[in-house]
Amino acid sequence: MNQKNLFKKQYGEKRLVYSQPKSLLGIRKLFKKYDYDRWSTVERLITPGDRILDIGCGEGYFLRRISSNYKKLYGMDILPSLLKVAEERTRSSCYSESDKFNWIEGSADKPLPFPDGFFDTIVSISTIHFVYDIFGLVREIRRVLRDKGCAVIEVGNIAYFPRRISLFFGKLPTVSAARNWEEVGWDGGVIHYFTMDKLCWLFESYGFRIMKRTGSGFLANLRNFWPNLLCGNLIIKSEKI
Repeated sequence: MNQKNLFKKQYGEKRLVYSQPKSLLGIRKLFKKYDYDRWSTVERLITPGDRILDIGCGEGYFLRRISSNYKKLYGMDILPSLLKVAEERTRSSCYSESDKFNWIEGSADKPLPFPDGFFDTIVSISTIHFVYDIFGLVREIRRVLRDKGCAVIEVGNIAYFPRRISLFFGKLPTVSAARNWEEVGWDGGVIHYFTMDKLCWLFESYGFRIMKRTGSGFLANLRNFWPNLLCGNLIIKSEKI
């Protein structure tokens, strides 16, 4: 099964079954305002500007969420069906700003269809661990970013403490929330696994300076003093130098 067909089955046909986060005896619900999801965390790390690209934008939720921060917003995804939904929802909820949005079908494993230095900001949320050639993608991200432009990247954290415990007891840890792997591929189709050091190394190797290392989730502000151990995901903000 190729990558596009895998994502079509998962998201286009909506056959992905998710594991729900544990309620922690109601504590999580009680302190909901301290439960920072990946989108709100990434939003706090971006700086308003002219143009932003979301690689793996899906149905365009994040770009609609931060639409007032940029003059032009570009969303790229491998599935045309998701981009169609993104366009429809944008016309519905952001009608007065819909001309700011641009939806592009494309694979992150191919050269990005933009000129050099085109974007102020690039984000990619829960996407690059599905990309075969992560080195080629980071080179392309650097190419299409302007000087001092920023890339904000979110991935699952294989070094998260509960996953270390799983490995200690001989169980293979996973980073996706997918449960029906027999239908959608091992670990939801994840190809690459990251620790914080390796994620930072990947971007530093291609001319980026790491500005922020963090994660999201319940009580993230407390757990972020050691995200590599205590956060289920990893988020970095890096600057092109």
